Amino acid sequence: MQIQPFRRPETIQTHTPDTHKHSPFDMTAKLRFAFRLLCIAGCLLYGMAEMFFLFPFYSSKRKLRAIQLWSLRVLASCGMKLQTFGTPPQEGRGQMLISNHISWLDIMAVNGAFPGRFVAKDDVAKWPVVGYLATQAQTVYVSRNRGIKGNSAKIAGVTEALKNGDTVTIFPEGTSTEGREILPFKPSFFQTAYDAGVPIIPALCRYPNPDGSSPNPHTAYYGDISLWQSICMVISQPSSTVELHFLDPIEAGEDRYATALHVHALLSEKQKRLG
Repeated sequence: MQIQPFRRPETIQTHTPDTHKHSPFDMTAKLRFAFRLLCIAGCLLYGMAEMFFLFPFYSSKRKLRAIQLWSLRVLASCGMKLQTFGTPPQEGRGQMLISNHISWLDIMAVNGAFPGRFVAKDDVAKWPVVGYLATQAQTVYVSRNRGIKGNSAKIAGVTEALKNGDTVTIFPEGTSTEGREILPFKPSFFQTAYDAGVPIIPALCRYPNPDGSSPNPHTAYYGDISLWQSICMVISQPSSTVELHFLDPIEAGEDRYATALHVHALLSEKQKRLG
């Protein structure tokens, strides 16, 4: 019997992926993110400079045009396209725009389509840079927890603005949501449209996914999501879209509760049809 010499087993060569190498797609996404962040910063700085140095010399109409252009630049910097449907509000008359609230981008979308004044929660005034810009754009700040009595002076101010021919946009849910449903409306400011004798224009804000379904989870700014986290989620997408669907104007009724329920039903039905 012949004994075979012992042979050392061959070492099996294994190839582990090089974790230090990144695909071109990863690098493209990082460059896109950085570029958009720089564009947003540039828009904010330009907006502050324009409002500080040039707004005092602008006419009211020129101010609205500047706000519209600036809002469109912010949307473009985020990689977001604005699409409008229906008949936009008419110029030269007082009117109240009522919309659902999903993101900080809602304000940019509405201003990009038809600039005007806004009623916003008082927290917005404290946001870095954006709060300053909103204040200079004559935003009316309200406290969500003080009701009609606590905001009576501001409600009267909105009524006066409507009588003077301003367009005032309100998000009567009182907070932002994921966008799957519209929360019940707080009726306080619906009274101002009746007192001023101006029409109410319901407008549905929608952020569709690439396949047309809604909502886009990257665009919602709600709950515990910080403003910085929201910005990062938005600009990390290859591209995105915000839709504004303008419904036919309606007459404000004397009963603000009934008017709020009516507008809520119109917007909810529109959202349901779109999916």
